[in-house]
Amino acid sequence: MQLGNKMIFIKYNSPIKTGETMKITLRLSNSFGFANDLKVMFNRYGEAPGGEKNCYLVYNEIFSTPTKSVFEGEVIFDSPGYRTFYIELKLNNQTKKIEYNNQTEELVIVDSFEFNFFEQFVYLASFKTPNWVKGGIMYQIYVDTFCAKDIPEHLKEKVVSWETYPKWRADEDGEYRNNQWYGGNLKGIIAKLPYIKSLGVTVIYLTPVFKSPSSNRYDIEDYEEIDELVGTWEDYEKLSQKANKMGIKLVQDQVFNHSSSENPLLKENPDMYDWEIPYSKPKCWWGYENLVEFNKYHNRYFEYFTKITIMYLKYMNGFRFDVADNLPDHVLKYFRNISNGAYLLGEVWKNAITGEYRGFLEGDELDGVMNYQFGNSIHRYVRWGNPKNYKDIVENICNLYPPEALDVSPIFLSSHDTPRIPNILVGNFMKESLEFENVWDMEKSQYWYDGDRFNTEKFRKWEFDNDFIPKEKQELAIKLQKIAVFLQYTLPGLPSIFAGDEVGATGYKDPFNRKPFPSKINKDIYEFYVKMGEFRIQNRKTFSVSKNFKIFEISDKKLIYKRGRFLFIVNRSPHEIFIKHNLKKSVFVVSTEEVKKRHVLPAYSAVVIKF
Repeated sequence: MQLGNKMIFIKYNSPIKTGETMKITLRLSNSFGFANDLKVMFNRYGEAPGGEKNCYLVYNEIFSTPTKSVFEGEVIFDSPGYRTFYIELKLNNQTKKIEYNNQTEELVIVDSFEFNFFEQFVYLASFKTPNWVKGGIMYQIYVDTFCAKDIPEHLKEKVVSWETYPKWRADEDGEYRNNQWYGGNLKGIIAKLPYIKSLGVTVIYLTPVFKSPSSNRYDIEDYEEIDELVGTWEDYEKLSQKANKMGIKLVQDQVFNHSSSENPLLKENPDMYDWEIPYSKPKCWWGYENLVEFNKYHNRYFEYFTKITIMYLKYMNGFRFDVADNLPDHVLKYFRNISNGAYLLGEVWKNAITGEYRGFLEGDELDGVMNYQFGNSIHRYVRWGNPKNYKDIVENICNLYPPEALDVSPIFLSSHDTPRIPNILVGNFMKESLEFENVWDMEKSQYWYDGDRFNTEKFRKWEFDNDFIPKEKQELAIKLQKIAVFLQYTLPGLPSIFAGDEVGATGYKDPFNRKPFPSKINKDIYEFYVKMGEFRIQNRKTFSVSKNFKIFEISDKKLIYKRGRFLFIVNRSPHEIFIKHNLKKSVFVVSTEEVKKRHVLPAYSAVVIKF
């Protein structure tokens, strides 16, 4: 981590392991006056500054000059966790503090706390994540609408045809359930494995497959039975074996926070659940009466899900924990202990370190998190050209997440919970401002509210009426999506394709983003995904390591960064830009658009150059 300018400069290694030496170097212009008694004051989240420990910075005579003074110090932490710190010093006999102004991106000397502390994250030295995840490509499948094959006769009346438009209006009782089954199943996924492999995919992430009353299956009725529309355990075993032989691992969505209100466990084992009124009114997740929450402090919860986990490990290579931030730390630690080295991914939308100051990535809970933070930064940069938002988010994640975790954290540009990529990049009601947690928080616009009440009918009617990309924006949408995917595939982490993105699928929020896999594909987009997949897998060693990432230059028009032997140049502006590299004579690897001039990158394009 390096911050500063010619007047004040600080360098320290972050993140670090427990037992690893944190080295801090401070360079200070002598024009400030005489500096002495420099102390680095650390604190853990929620404690007073300096409450944990501090270290002194010692003057380094060798590296100091008549115009600058250099001070150095070291500290070791024995326990994991997020820390902040500032530097206290005597300047001309006056007590001052050195902090970071993230608005001006400068270090400042102040009398009292005015700006931001420096950040540090310490993780367990024993933290290791599965190597088979690193450098690969993830493919998310929303099971019901991916591919249906050989649906049993007795179930055909339950499903609608593949071309049927999603149900989006309220049911007769006014509830928006979207319950409509298309019949996507495990046999369909098996049939599509060669296609999935053509994209370079190494990991398939499946949404829930267990017996449930809804088509999304996040309300599980029986954790031990595959939903009959999805298939059987024999089908799952066949999928697992065939995928593994093709070099593809399976990660299964697990809903261990809540179950369906129709799950027999609610009556047979009521102590497993949380109750607002004991054994009469269960506690429901976000107030949804069909989603009843487990008591994650009761022995029976652990007894049951230990049995379930052991059973699942026969078929699955990893788990994705739904609403992981609703699972207490002791629960995630428990599942890590019994998961026998399986890949453990958590649904965490915020910064996994500072979002809620949880221990997700300390090394004894999750391996990685769904990195929507990078997805947000990519969309903000590609659509609006906001370099500060992009740089702040990306560098903050890189400077806090343990490399072991960052290397296996998937980057999502869209998912079953967000609009599709083209809608985010050229659609209406997207949010640029950082006051909104996500770019796609379109429902937070006041346009949808009647007073204090959110008008769901108005929101969904608008989504229905605008469920397409206007002709005048289609070409731009394709160009922007290519740039976004280019960034997704080359930033630290694991690019994740939401099935359909690679063929140009569109749609705003649920259920429009979950439409059946398109029968008509955008060949241009598909071929670009294939090209990026080939490039990434051919250079998997480079993309398995996040430490080789560095941003060289960023503006509203141009972004230049490196990974290992590769230099990446992005032009996100509507005009050609001149660059110093001779593109025609460079070792040219891959580009989003054809490059015709030696030193010119076309509008809305990106290129990879090999050193």
